[in-house]
Amino acid sequence: MLIEYGILHAIIILLKIQLFGVLPTLAILVAGFYGLSKVLDRFGYQFAVGQDVQFFFNSGKESANCIGIIEMEKISAKTLKEECFLKKGISNVRKLRQVPVNFLGIQLWKDIAPETAINQFSTIDEKFSSQDDVIKHCNEWARENISLEKPQWEIKFKENHTETTSLLLMKCHHSFTDGVGVITLFAFLNDESLCPKMMPKYKDFSCLQAVLLTLFTPIALLWQYCVVLFHKAHESNRMIHTPTGRLSGESIFLKTKTFDFKDIRKCYKMFENTTFNNYVMGVLSKSMHSWFTKNGVEAPESLIMSCPVSMKTLPKSVADINLNNYTSSVTIQFPVLENLKESLKITKRRFAEFFKFYHLIPTVYFQKLFRYIPRKIGSYLYDKFIQEVDFLLTNVSGPREPIYLCNKKILKITPFLSNFSNMDLVVVCFSYNQKVSFQIIADKEIQMNPYDLKEFIETNFDGRVLKLKNENI
Repeated sequence: MLIEYGILHAIIILLKIQLFGVLPTLAILVAGFYGLSKVLDRFGYQFAVGQDVQFFFNSGKESANCIGIIEMEKISAKTLKEECFLKKGISNVRKLRQVPVNFLGIQLWKDIAPETAINQFSTIDEKFSSQDDVIKHCNEWARENISLEKPQWEIKFKENHTETTSLLLMKCHHSFTDGVGVITLFAFLNDESLCPKMMPKYKDFSCLQAVLLTLFTPIALLWQYCVVLFHKAHESNRMIHTPTGRLSGESIFLKTKTFDFKDIRKCYKMFENTTFNNYVMGVLSKSMHSWFTKNGVEAPESLIMSCPVSMKTLPKSVADINLNNYTSSVTIQFPVLENLKESLKITKRRFAEFFKFYHLIPTVYFQKLFRYIPRKIGSYLYDKFIQEVDFLLTNVSGPREPIYLCNKKILKITPFLSNFSNMDLVVVCFSYNQKVSFQIIADKEIQMNPYDLKEFIETNFDGRVLKLKNENI
């Protein structure tokens, strides 16, 4: 209790302030944590960073597992397990062989032997007659939390999915990494000729930039969270949640049909200064309006939406891969409008206000502070930040060209992110190899049928595409 509620931490800090003063105490704490991180590293421990810590606060309450369904050219299970994941992956990427631990209220990653970590890889013989069968299997699998005594990832592999393909199912706790991290990992587990081209390394912040960012962070966060603080939640908006307002523990996974990115590009280029992200939000707004209307809400009000944005850069080699979850989450007021033009007008303004570098960086920067906060206090603050958020929309932009895994082409990728932190609805827009699809993850007890939302999204995307094709555009 003394540690989890920060009582011991507070006593130590107050005693230091009394002995040394405020500024010397801050300097001692910063230098102490920096020195401690170096000592811990020598003994096989690392501080948890970014969203790692936030998700650990809620571990055990509800599932926070991501699921990836990867269909690839056929490969033997032995080759993939030993040559790819053990020799290239686990041996080089430290986080693949780490387990989460709690020491004096601080969240850490602890190294384990690579030979132990590879036990997270298993094979399955279950027969899947359709993609719906695969999704059903993954939906049930996602509810099973990974033991905190093991690495926070698991792989199930089916060598003979079809005559020419194999199937890889990957589950990982959201604290382990994000979607971009998984795609980057796979892209580098190949021979050098098939790895992504190197990108220039970005310079770290200078001391002056770090100080200025520290001063600006509270202003940027307050500006963003004013959206939540001053948003009036209308009674009709509660239809998007469960009757109790809390997660039931069971979810529904749905996947829309796959759209051609080139067709969608023609659609959003018909609107002035409109990007793919703007268009996705606009069509989702129109689809949600139809969804609410079908459920008896004639004039649905705007919702609060959280948008994760990955802040990762491409590494130079597999040894440089950083799987830490550096996702920056932006919270905005989301319009629910029938008119697509009007919706695009508002969503473009929202992007202009919040999706800027100097708003995204402070969010990631602020997440680093969570590793120093006692567990109970951190959990309370995290719950307060997300309690008024209605749903989450994440756009995972995969490569436009095919990527490889163990020198075999990845044909299809389908990602799912389980409901967590009282998010009753998660919509994932995923693009890969010039194809786009939407995955919907809804709590089983949500008051509106998620199948209807899926149909409205398909109808609205198809409608625009067919119209342009009929006009020979």
